Amino acid sequence: MAKEGDKNREYWDMVWSQFKDGDKEAFAVFYNLHIDRLYQYGLKFCNDGETIKDAIQEVYLDLYLKREKNTAGPDNLKYYLFLSLKRNLIKKLQFDRRFDRGEIENKKQADLEFSIEYLLIEKEQEAELQKKLANTLNQLPRKQKEAVYLRFNEALDYPSIAVVLGTTVESVRKQVYRALKTIRETIDDKSFMLLFSFFQKKLKKKSMFE
Repeated sequence: MAKEGDKNREYWDMVWSQFKDGDKEAFAVFYNLHIDRLYQYGLKFCNDGETIKDAIQEVYLDLYLKREKNTAGPDNLKYYLFLSLKRNLIKKLQFDRRFDRGEIENKKQADLEFSIEYLLIEKEQEAELQKKLANTLNQLPRKQKEAVYLRFNEALDYPSIAVVLGTTVESVRKQVYRALKTIRETIDDKSFMLLFSFFQKKLKKKSMFE
């Protein structure tokens, strides 16, 4: 008897195949699946909602027009879209503001925040603990913060994060390790275990298609 995961994979492989053949309904499935998360990620780099929307439309248009040559698949589509959106927005900001890449990343990625809603661990947890965990995460250095965000909020694997951040897998692992070490040294044992447990649940529950 086929497992639920196998059935899901068969479904997504089928939809991806239909998309590659030019099926617009299949394209709409992937569009609707990732559009909201892409917009939220875009806000880490740009405050202009219209610019973000334009960039997302360009990313999806490029995805559709180059679908036959695209080597991505349903497993790594989210990573492909995140990377494409980041590159698109940086290019737009460089053109519009004449900032260099490092300036944009240092300016905007510092605004990447973990909201209290994101840190809801269990309904019965106190709001004060949620705020404490959120504040701790938001105090992390920029690179560590984005690495943790992509790893635990978006469930990207280390190789995918490395490409998005323009660094090595080893560097990403170090950033995540240092972030967790800093958190461990900043909050009490109970809070850390709750946060770590929450991260692990996110990774298990969240698939690349969510």
